[in-house]
Amino acid sequence: MSSRYLLPPAESKSVGTAYLLWALGIFGICGVHRLYLGKMGTGILWLFTFGLLGIGQLIDLFLIPGMVDNYNLKLAVLQGSRPSSSPAKTVSAPPQPLKGQALMREILRLAQRRQGILTLSEIAIELPADFDEIEKALRELSRRGIASPENNLATGAVEYHFPHLLRSPGEPRSL
Repeated sequence: MSSRYLLPPAESKSVGTAYLLWALGIFGICGVHRLYLGKMGTGILWLFTFGLLGIGQLIDLFLIPGMVDNYNLKLAVLQGSRPSSSPAKTVSAPPQPLKGQALMREILRLAQRRQGILTLSEIAIELPADFDEIEKALRELSRRGIASPENNLATGAVEYHFPHLLRSPGEPRSL
């Protein structure tokens, strides 16, 4: 049996609580915030050196939000869940570029929202994909008869029309 089953489940930590514990340094009890965030070695060091003579304690004033984020991220990974991010600071990985079938599906969804007419620029702005991949997907959709490129006489832009998606916003769908 693994020892992880014997320990109570850990909970995510709060920036507010960490700052309250940091404030104990005003009364000479330094490093409690580090112990709270699982940094046992430096927490004990801060306790015995009065926060590295106050310098480390002062620097931690600016480092606490990052330390809390790191603790919560590690906790989420260990628990196998997605980390929750605070509303003020949302950090996410850039989306993976779409290719092939997935890109064609997203182009069709976008065309459906835009009443069946799209330009290359609109697709490039809305979807995470390279221009070359978008053009390749549009050629394939045209080859399959799903889209047809047409020149807009007013703007000169090439528009891709999706005949099965062309309709007025209030017009009912015919199947």
